[in-house]
Amino acid sequence: MRRFRLLLLLLVQVMLIPIKVNAAPVLEVQNSLVIPPHTVNGVKISELSGLAWDQDEQLLYAISDKGAIFHFKLDIQGKRLTAAEAVYAANLMDKDGERIKKGRRDSEGLTLMNANNGKTGDSQLVIAFEGIPRIIRFTPQGRAIKNISLPAELDDKNAYQHGNDSLESVTFHPRYGFITAPEMPLKGQPRNLHTLYSTKGQQWSFMAYPAKNSGISAMEVLPNGNLLVMERAWSGFPNPLVVSLRYLDFQQCSKDQACTLQNLKVFSNHLLVDNYEGLTHIQGNQYVMVGDDGNEDFLPTTLTLFTLDLGKR
Repeated sequence: MRRFRLLLLLLVQVMLIPIKVNAAPVLEVQNSLVIPPHTVNGVKISELSGLAWDQDEQLLYAISDKGAIFHFKLDIQGKRLTAAEAVYAANLMDKDGERIKKGRRDSEGLTLMNANNGKTGDSQLVIAFEGIPRIIRFTPQGRAIKNISLPAELDDKNAYQHGNDSLESVTFHPRYGFITAPEMPLKGQPRNLHTLYSTKGQQWSFMAYPAKNSGISAMEVLPNGNLLVMERAWSGFPNPLVVSLRYLDFQQCSKDQACTLQNLKVFSNHLLVDNYEGLTHIQGNQYVMVGDDGNEDFLPTTLTLFTLDLGKR
């Protein structure tokens, strides 16, 4: 019942109440770079789903739907991403050093620990998995260290609409801890009301982008402490693929943690939209997002550089 009250509150906010908001951040796409199909250490670069930038190591980490980790060296000249060189790849392994079993290796969301503390050699990956929902800490080389406890609402795989609708995203907030979300709302919740969950017990809800089956595919905590959310909507041919980048200002959420998001950029086309699934902050106002090739030879793996100017509060 609480979810439906939140939905009603959000609808009232959108339709009737003028919401005081700060100037919307400005998002501009700069350029895209296609990564040619190839293998590294015997692991094919394909179906990339999550990104995270390690400032200390100057590496871009990427994970794939098939349970693999990749390291890339980036070359950014001004506002252009000019090169991305894969320098390492491995299949994700469990604590015993064995490859994670099929059916448990659908790695989707990625964030980092200790990646911007001025020290090298202490970074850890934090990966969210679909199928059997869980969040696990890994070494940069892809070996599991320890599971992170999920919020109680997300710990039951039967609470999800489908195994493929579970955890696609994870990020770390200095105040709220790890934040994650099911791709689609849990069973019994309105299909157009997304909820974010933190490992410290907080929740925030907001209306999905108004495209059928719009699900959360990635999120990133911004330098100002707010959140950039990526949603992706696909409802089958002949409908277009819709990818939306949206801004959540925590200070604009109500006491019930009902939030109204600002739409910063929407990609919508029947043929030309990359299947974006992951994003990360690089430095300053620069960010990168990745397009999943779906393991299809005719689709590209694309890295897209964009800038996000947050403005003054």
